[in-house]
Amino acid sequence: MRSTENETVVLGVLAPTRAELMAFVGEAVAGLTVPEIGGARLFRFGDVEAIGIVTGQGARRSGATLERVLESRRIGKLLIVGVAGGTRSGQSAGDVLVASGAGPLFANPTPANARMVEALAESLPEAGTQVRVGPVAVVDALSRQDEKRRLGEAGFIGVDMETHALLAGAHRAGVPAVGLRVVLDPMGHDIPHSVAALAAAQGGNLWPDILGLARWPLEIRAISQFRRDLRTALGTLRGVAAAAVNAVNEVD
Repeated sequence: MRSTENETVVLGVLAPTRAELMAFVGEAVAGLTVPEIGGARLFRFGDVEAIGIVTGQGARRSGATLERVLESRRIGKLLIVGVAGGTRSGQSAGDVLVASGAGPLFANPTPANARMVEALAESLPEAGTQVRVGPVAVVDALSRQDEKRRLGEAGFIGVDMETHALLAGAHRAGVPAVGLRVVLDPMGHDIPHSVAALAAAQGGNLWPDILGLARWPLEIRAISQFRRDLRTALGTLRGVAAAAVNAVNEVD
């Protein structure tokens, strides 16, 4: 946390969904809202104060949320957290990814703040967590096996829908930012169509949702695996929270 002439500037913790944000902050909830950033709440990790924000899923929603968040001028640096798809063989649910950058296939990734990347890469292993550092790919929808494999072969360590938009928005605004993702669906464990359709029903297109939900009875085993992977990923996200917040907060 640092101060400007008129106000205190704090760390912003951004997550695509409430489930991911609450997994990260856990019991660190201070119970205070931040009126100038609608829907945001104030959290405390020991001596570190942070503002937690749910960005919404996808590049468009998360990018628009970031623009609104930065208008308050209270956010001095950004930690982007959440789950991601695994793109490398040997990855497991719960593996920790530090995004050195993010972008689409066949394009130069938008870089994260190098000092924040270094701080996470050094602090998380000290906290007992194995960490992989590298670029994260951006996609418009959930990735399946073939796409994840292609992205891994191209050098990406993971894939999600928001990190690139958030890093790009932060870069344009001159706000240092870094991504911290945990593998949810490693190679071989695609998110079931029915689960994806259920999530999309909150704001997606009706026709694909119906087709996905129709597969529910056929995907019982995959759904059970997904639930185990989700518990593992969210548990890891919570486990690295304090070390991650302290690490990026100490970067000037």
